Amino acid sequence: MKLNVIKPVSEKEFALFASLPDMGRVGGLVSSFLAQNLKCEQVAEMVSSDKPWVSYADGVVKSASDAYKVYFDNEHRMMIFTGESQPQDPGELHALCNTLLDFAQGAGKVTRLYGAGGYLREQLTGAPRVCGVVNKPELKNVLARAAIDLVGPEISSITWFNGVILGLAAERGVDAIGLFGEIAETTVPQPLAAKSILAAFSRLENIPLDTKLLDRQYESILEEAQKKKEPSKYGPGIG
Repeated sequence: MKLNVIKPVSEKEFALFASLPDMGRVGGLVSSFLAQNLKCEQVAEMVSSDKPWVSYADGVVKSASDAYKVYFDNEHRMMIFTGESQPQDPGELHALCNTLLDFAQGAGKVTRLYGAGGYLREQLTGAPRVCGVVNKPELKNVLARAAIDLVGPEISSITWFNGVILGLAAERGVDAIGLFGEIAETTVPQPLAAKSILAAFSRLENIPLDTKLLDRQYESILEEAQKKKEPSKYGPGIG
């Protein structure tokens, strides 16, 4: 794991939002939305090279790697961590989480860490609900005041980055809350779940967010799905 610091950060205290793509890419949709729609500046990059393959193009191979980006929003005193994938190796996953936490805690006091992801439910009606988890019992009251239910007892583990980062934060004494939006489909992006999470986060941190972009993303996904269902207007042919 390699850390490239673009601009050093030194703040008294700030919140940290960190999530990566998971089921329905929900975690990635949320963190990338925040990075793109708040007044953020990229301050660091973390590069992971854990792939058991190389990339190939035009006869040439080169090592494959993933880049994860860290942004800072001065207006809301918030650090945001996002990326397009997750590490494939558990050891590299822990290295990524600890590298992020080292960087964040070196920049100042992390008042609260937020994570996000998808919560698979079989039947959904209406807008996806958001349920939460905490890494300290006293934080349950924070969720209750924001009218956010706890994740149900049918869940016994939360895997990969969006779960592990919450546990590692607890080991460092950092308060953390995970927000998980209901989804019924895992193989296509779920922007409405991301929208519900952002609404919950907005209540918790009192940050106004315009999420109309996610509505448009949802409409585009529906249009693409409908096109796949429609029979072709043309028969077999050439040219």
